[in-house]
This record gives sequence, C-alpha cells and structure tokens, in this order.
Amino acid sequence: MFDPSVFWAAIAAVGMLKTAYVDGIPDGVLVGFASPDQLELDSQVTVAEYQIEYQAEDLPDLARFSILTIDAVRYRVRRPPRRKDDGFFMLADLEVAK
Repeated sequence: MFDPSVFWAAIAAVGMLKTAYVDGIPDGVLVGFASPDQLELDSQVTVAEYQIEYQAEDLPDLARFSILTIDAVRYRVRRPPRRKDDGFFMLADLEVAK
C-alpha cells in the first residue's frame, strides 16, 4: 500500500520543510510553507497569501484562529484547514498575526 509519509520524510531530509510551533503543542511540527503572490483589486495590487501543508495526524486539532510560529513570525489560521486529495495531508491558509 502507498505510504505518503515516506515522501514527507524524504522532503524533510533535504531541508524543504519548516518547523512550525503551534500554541499548546510543546514540540515543533514539520510543514511545507508557501507564500505565493496573489493579484487583488482588479490586478492592481499584489499580496502574499501564506499557506502551510502538513500531515493531518501531526495537527489534528488545528482550527481557524489557531496561532503558530514559523521562522520567528506569528501566523493565525485564516479559515478552517481542508483535506488534500486522500486526506493524508491538510492545507491551512494563514495571515500574519498582530
């Protein structure tokens, strides 16, 4: 049977994942972190959209408004996380917490 965690370990081994520290969880969790640009206001403004991808079992209770820290920057989960493909991985949209 296909085991996606094998790929996650390989991606981590080459340094492509970041460590996220979530309030209430003592240890860090490995996440894929992206900040692609999005065009808004009829393509007049470019803004960063922060997003993490993670193994569902690593953060089963991550929810909207949860706070996490990546590279010393605090983020808030902007909307409820959603499952990706078969549900092994989750995606969460973030915003910088003030």
